[in-house]
Amino acid sequence: DSVIFQNKKLVRKGNDFVFTLFDENDINKQTIFISIDNKNAIAGLIRKLPYYGKYSYLAFSGDEPTNIAKGQWPVLNSPLIKTFSKDAQEISLIETREALATLKPVFSEKRMMLSIKYLASEELKGRGLGTPEIDQAAAYIAQEFEAAGLMPLKGSYYQKFTHKFDEKGELDLTNVMGIIPGTDPVLKEEVVVISAHYDHLGFGWPDVRKGNEGMIHYGADDNASGVAILIELAHSMAKTVKAKRTIVFLACTAEEAGLVGSRYFVAHSKDYFKGEIFANINLDTDGSLFDKKLLVLNANTAKEWKFIFMGTDYTTGVKSEVIDKDLDASDQFAFIEKGIPAVQLFTGGTENYHRPTDTYEKIDGKGLVKVAIVSKEVLVYLADREDPMNFTGKAPGITKAPEKSKTNRRVSTGSIPDFAYQGKGVKISSVISGSAGEKAGLQAGDIIIELDGVKTDDLKSYSDLLKKYQPDDVVQLKILREDKEETISLKLGER
Repeated sequence: DSVIFQNKKLVRKGNDFVFTLFDENDINKQTIFISIDNKNAIAGLIRKLPYYGKYSYLAFSGDEPTNIAKGQWPVLNSPLIKTFSKDAQEISLIETREALATLKPVFSEKRMMLSIKYLASEELKGRGLGTPEIDQAAAYIAQEFEAAGLMPLKGSYYQKFTHKFDEKGELDLTNVMGIIPGTDPVLKEEVVVISAHYDHLGFGWPDVRKGNEGMIHYGADDNASGVAILIELAHSMAKTVKAKRTIVFLACTAEEAGLVGSRYFVAHSKDYFKGEIFANINLDTDGSLFDKKLLVLNANTAKEWKFIFMGTDYTTGVKSEVIDKDLDASDQFAFIEKGIPAVQLFTGGTENYHRPTDTYEKIDGKGLVKVAIVSKEVLVYLADREDPMNFTGKAPGITKAPEKSKTNRRVSTGSIPDFAYQGKGVKISSVISGSAGEKAGLQAGDIIIELDGVKTDDLKSYSDLLKKYQPDDVVQLKILREDKEETISLKLGER
């Protein structure tokens, strides 16, 4: 009924285990034993196990699944160990003593988790547009910016404006902003923006899934996580960093309804700053890093991004993966469409995306710290860099992400894409249990290369194609599975 790893005891029910055993006479021979209690975890295990090669034993829990134990067996028959006497006694290790003094951690996991707990609470009801609760969220962020020591703009932390939505009418909206003023006589007029949207879906608008109507969508990962990191960076940097350029901390509104807040900020930046926007780092959905690499989306917008994040891999120890594909899914696109280099730091999609199950207790607190460490490193570098960034994105004005609407896309395959995949097609990282994709036999690792005979070169083209379909339409998906082409018939579910 249970498994004991050295001194740790775990129940077998609901957990999955992996053990490796080496032949003591031939290290090239080994036996692997896998015990799976939760079949929903199989796809995730297939995806994750290659990254755990150095461990002798592993334990996982949940559908994702999440690693809950790992370790290595004691080394036997090592050529580095020589026993001189069979009667020798082990020398006990010196008792570990506490250090006389310890440095305070640069970033507080506890403070970030408390921010998420509040922003994704029952009290704030999903931070929907036009509600008193989203105003409470804005007030909380402004108070944190002030407490951290950020300077207001024109005497206020609020950028207030109105916007007319097709389904909601005209609403009063608020971006929350604070700055660390630049110190260079010339470069201080330019700004580096670090952003995170604080709105979510409230009770579902504008992207409710079938069956979730009227339920609170808490938005812990999307995007209380990004806001918590933004606030923590403010606390860490406001009173200590003296950069050449001005650094803007921007909590955007109405991202879920079409990047409305970030677009307003970009369009009206000259109301606050004489110079140009130098670059943007956008924090969106950063609460599920766990053992994965940090994804850097839209890194094709400047040739320097690749080298910047190669540097942070070494200076911070946090591994990242640069993604060069064009994506317009978050606020960085409001900057890109105006010719400004911008990236999104992203910890990957989950089955809780835009669902009431996106809750506080699923957040990876230690992962938040890692994202904050990388963000600060890049932010300080950009604010002090003297040479301009070389914009290599699409020419400004060619594309514009539409305002999101319930009618934009009504169908779902029930699959979660692998955002780190850089080849042709759309690679599936996991398939939601009970979804249209699972019923059709879609599997993690499949690569969708055609939809009804039309090539799906990337995630954006695939998503755009799905917009023309209705729930219960049957489509033919051509996929690559283990390098072999197959065709799957799939009845689309309602989104």
